[in-house]
Amino acid sequence: MSDILPIEKEWTVHKNIDEVVRILVKSLKSFKGRIVESSSNRIVCDFGSLLLSRLLGEFWVSRATLPKRAEIQLEPTGDSETVLKLVVRETHKYGIKAGYVKKYQQALQEISDAICDSIR
Repeated sequence: MSDILPIEKEWTVHKNIDEVVRILVKSLKSFKGRIVESSSNRIVCDFGSLLLSRLLGEFWVSRATLPKRAEIQLEPTGDSETVLKLVVRETHKYGIKAGYVKKYQQALQEISDAICDSIR
C-alpha cells in the first residue's frame, strides 16, 4: 500500500492575525472549501468529495474532487506579523491508492499553492 505524504509549509506574512484569518476564510470559500473550524489561531477546511470519489472511483474524478483537508495554524509575532503553518493531507483513508499516488500528490500541491498564493 502506498502512503500519500502530506504537504507541509511554514511562512511569515506582514499582516496582523485578524487580517490573515479574514483573507484565508474568504479565499478558502472561493476555492470551494468547507470550513470545519475557524478561530483566531486555527483554520481547518475540507475540499473535494469522499462520496463522489467512492461512487465514481478515484480514476474518474478530477484532482479537485479528491477528498483532502487543509489545517492552518496561525501564530502572531510582536511586529504585526503572522507565522502560518499549513498542512494539507488526503482524507480518503480506505483502499489501496497505489495507482493514484501521483494524482493525490498533485491535488495536495495545487490546494497548498493556492492557499499560499492567496495570503502572500
